[in-house]
Amino acid sequence: MLTGGIAGERERSREVASRRSPDERVYDLRGAYVVPGLWDCHTHPGLLIDSPPNAMLMAFESEAERALRAARNCMDALAQGFTGLRAVGEASFIDVALKKAFDHGTLVGPRMVVSGPALKVTGGHGARGRQDTVHVNRHEEVDGADGFRAAARRNLKLGADWIKILVTGGIAGERERMDESQMTGDEIRAVTEVAHAKGAKVCAHSGSAAATKLAIRAGVDCIEHGYELDREAVDLMARQGTYLVPTLIVTQDREMMEKYDWDSVAIARAVGGADRHRASFRMALEAGVRICMGSDWSPIADAAPRELAWMVRCGMTPHQALTACTLTAAELCGVNGRLGSIEKGKLADLLIVRANPLEDITHLQQIVMVLKDGQVVHSTEGV
Repeated sequence: MLTGGIAGERERSREVASRRSPDERVYDLRGAYVVPGLWDCHTHPGLLIDSPPNAMLMAFESEAERALRAARNCMDALAQGFTGLRAVGEASFIDVALKKAFDHGTLVGPRMVVSGPALKVTGGHGARGRQDTVHVNRHEEVDGADGFRAAARRNLKLGADWIKILVTGGIAGERERMDESQMTGDEIRAVTEVAHAKGAKVCAHSGSAAATKLAIRAGVDCIEHGYELDREAVDLMARQGTYLVPTLIVTQDREMMEKYDWDSVAIARAVGGADRHRASFRMALEAGVRICMGSDWSPIADAAPRELAWMVRCGMTPHQALTACTLTAAELCGVNGRLGSIEKGKLADLLIVRANPLEDITHLQQIVMVLKDGQVVHSTEGV
């Protein structure tokens, strides 16, 4: 049983439970704040940020090595209060294996919603010529509606909850632009038809307004990034109920880029898109688009809290940012009946912090305790 303050729907404090049974442990958290467990909705657990040393490491890394590093990444995120992760593009179905291990208790880690490898056209986002021939690759190249249809079915067969497609180029990739459309409408529709027939959803890496509108009209459920949106695109998203995971950190946070040894060309390209990305985010927010938090960076434990801070700097209130990584994230991931808010009948995935995050979102980093399904999985109090 927990007693203390709850930061949620503008509640300052109340008692979480009033009855005790003989086997209950009581934690007196008076003066602390209890929030729902957080979700990072755009992760690549095995990803190393693409600096020259990391590129060399990944070129020779085995699936087993990547899997171990991915597990550590997810477990460290749990200790920072991220009780849920949505993996949107991971090599060799490592994310599926991690989800099973965490669900079965083989390892103690966050809940996961997973996609397996992302699907892209030949030479699509992130293509690096010969580097694409390394043993472990988080993308699969396919072409044409039939090729995408078969790949989507294969991912679902092997345990994917979502299908991730790469519709445009990226913010800092070689031989590509964030505004170029790489997939056709027929290819996108082939994926959404297969996924929706199985009750699964589709998310699309999309940088431009034109590609975003194409993807939404073809049935995509969530847009990742949205670097360069326009009014028509955000209005369409709001009308269709399409979610946005903006990953602001990848254009806004130069300090992180330098910390993780991005090369100067990549930094210049990323920061060069910062103003347009920020304006797109604000336009979507004003249009009423449902926005979720996602960091698109590893280590998740370092990046995800910074992404939340950037969401507030770019226009959200702390309450909106907190909702973006709790209730709205749970809705996106299809678990809002069990998670995402502190309510009777829901699972006790909880984060307890020292100060009120509705006053300052960075207070979420003042961690006292993290619980998953009512069990303490991390504590700074020696519990």
